[in-house]
Amino acid sequence: MACSTPDNAAAAPPATARMLGYASGNFGKNVLASTMDVFLMFTLTEYWGISPLAAGLIVMLGLVWDGLCNPLLGRLLDRATDRAGLYRRLLVIAAPVVTIPFTILFLLPTPQPSLIIPWAISLVLVFRTAYATCDVAHNALMMRMTGPRGAATMLSALRYMFSCLGALAVAGFASAFVDPALAGGHRLIATTACAALAYVATLWLAAASGPAATEPPPRTPARPQTALRVWILGNRPFCALLVFGFAQALTLPVFARSFAYIGKGVIHDPDWTARALTTLALSQLVMLPVWVGASRRASQRGMLAVALILVAVGSAVFAMGPRGMMAGIALFGAGNAGVQMMIWALLADAIDHGERRTGVRLEAVPVALLLLTLKLGGGIGGALFGQGLALAGWTGTAPLGETGGGQLLAMAWAMPVAGAVIGIAILCCRSVPVRNVPSSLQRAACPRA
Repeated sequence: MACSTPDNAAAAPPATARMLGYASGNFGKNVLASTMDVFLMFTLTEYWGISPLAAGLIVMLGLVWDGLCNPLLGRLLDRATDRAGLYRRLLVIAAPVVTIPFTILFLLPTPQPSLIIPWAISLVLVFRTAYATCDVAHNALMMRMTGPRGAATMLSALRYMFSCLGALAVAGFASAFVDPALAGGHRLIATTACAALAYVATLWLAAASGPAATEPPPRTPARPQTALRVWILGNRPFCALLVFGFAQALTLPVFARSFAYIGKGVIHDPDWTARALTTLALSQLVMLPVWVGASRRASQRGMLAVALILVAVGSAVFAMGPRGMMAGIALFGAGNAGVQMMIWALLADAIDHGERRTGVRLEAVPVALLLLTLKLGGGIGGALFGQGLALAGWTGTAPLGETGGGQLLAMAWAMPVAGAVIGIAILCCRSVPVRNVPSSLQRAACPRA
C-alpha cells in the first residue's frame, strides 16, 4: 500500500504537546457551545419573557445562519495558498469577537419589551457569525495536523476529551443560570466572563500550536469548476457522514437541552440540572479511553453501532422514572462519546478518500459542509423542542401538570431513541462502504520515507 503526501500537509504526526495545545481549543469552544445549547433557550423563556415557540425559532435561526456561513467560509479558505497560516490568523482575530455577544446574551436585557426579540436575534446572529469563523478555522486546522501518517482518531479523541472537560465545567456552574435566586447576580457575571476568557485563551493556544506557515506551492493550471461537485457527490463515505451527522444533531442534543426544564418543571430542584450535566460529562470522559482502544481493533461500523445502541438503551432507562434517570444519563453519555468522537475521525478518512479518488485535497469545504449539516440539524431540533415545550404547556411561571411533565420527559428520551435507530439504519445500508480498518490507522502503519 502506497502512502502519498498532500500539498502543505505535515510530514509526520504532530508532537504530543502540539496535539494537546490544538485540542485544548475544544475546551473553550464547548464551554460556549454547551452554554448556548443548554441555557440559551432557558434564559430566553425564563428571564427574557419570550415564549417557548419564539425562543426555539431564535435558536433555530442562529444555528441555521451559522451553518449557512460555513460553506462560504470553507470555499474561501480552501482557495488560500497558505491555509494553515490563514486558519491561525482567523482564530486570533475572531475569537475575542465571539465573546462580546455571548457575554451580553446572558446578562439580563435592558431594552423595552417590544425590542427584546429583535435584540435577542441580533445578538444571536452576531455570535453565530463570529463563532462560525472560528469553528471552521479550528476544525480545518485539524486536517493540516493529521498529516499523511497522522493519527486522526487519536487527535479526534483528544479534541473530544477537552470537549468533555468543557461540558464538565458548564455543569459546575449550571446553577448560575437555572437558579432564579442567582439570576443576574455577581456569580452569573463572573461565570460568563470566565467562559469568555477560556474561549479566547484556548483558541489562541490552538492557533499557536498549529503547523507553521508554509511556502505556497508552485502555480498549477486551474482545476475544472466541476471538481468540487465531483469530489462531494462521488465521495460516498462523505455523503453518508453528512446524513448521519444531520440525524444525530437533530435528535441527540434534545436530551441535554431538556435538563434545565426537567430540573425546574418536573423534579422541582434546580440542583438536579447540575447533577445531570455532571453525570453526562463524566460518563463521556470516562468512556473516551475505551472508545480510543476500541478504534484500534473494531470496525468503524461496529463502533458506531455499539455507541448508538448505548444511546438508545440509556434513553430508555431514563424514561423509566426518577430512580433510573442518572443511570440512563450515564449510559447515554457513554454512547454519545463514541458517536461524537468518530464523526471527526470519519471526516478525516472521507477527505483522504476524496483525495485518492480525484487528486484534489479539500479541507475547509468538507469541514464546513459537515458543520452546516450539524447546525441545521441542531437548529431544527431546537425549533422542534420549543414547539414541544409549548404543546406541553410550559409558561415558566406555573409548574407543569402531570400530563405536561410526562410530555416533556417523553420528548427528552424519544428523540434520541429515534436518532439512534436512524443512525443504525444508515450504518446497515449496503450502499455505504465502511472499511474495517480506519484509513487514519492505515496511515499510521505506513513506513516513514
